[in-house]
Amino acid sequence: VLPGPDDQYWMAKAYKIPATPGANVAPGAKDFPTVPINRMIPRSWMTSLPDGQAIAYEASIPVGGIAMGGDCGVAKVDVSSDGGRTWYRTTLGADEGRYSFRRWDGRVPLRRGPNPIMVRCWNTNGVAQPMKPIWNPGGFMRGNIETTTIIAA
Repeated sequence: VLPGPDDQYWMAKAYKIPATPGANVAPGAKDFPTVPINRMIPRSWMTSLPDGQAIAYEASIPVGGIAMGGDCGVAKVDVSSDGGRTWYRTTLGADEGRYSFRRWDGRVPLRRGPNPIMVRCWNTNGVAQPMKPIWNPGGFMRGNIETTTIIAA
């Protein structure tokens, strides 16, 4: 335990986020106040299929992955296969505690051709993973919903 704030590079300068709502600033912004990283935001990943994977067409497929609530637990995870117009609830795995990752599993309908599969986490504080990325020079808390495209042939 240190008697005061750590003055080494990583803690004193590198692990900082903008002291703005959501830690967001405009690209290229300079000379804004910063604070140490102090929380994370909800985040989720599909891990069952890689981006660009070609599969045989089926009416629906199983998908799965992991999620974290950020500064609290995971309340729910939704998946979409139509670019975010329709969302389907997934089944969550065991809750191993406030800051843990949670497994999720679900099904999404497919159409022939490219299917943009999106995953969105909601935490127990009611905060949803953002559609657009948070921007700051360090890339911290980027956390936006990402798309994995599956090609059904």
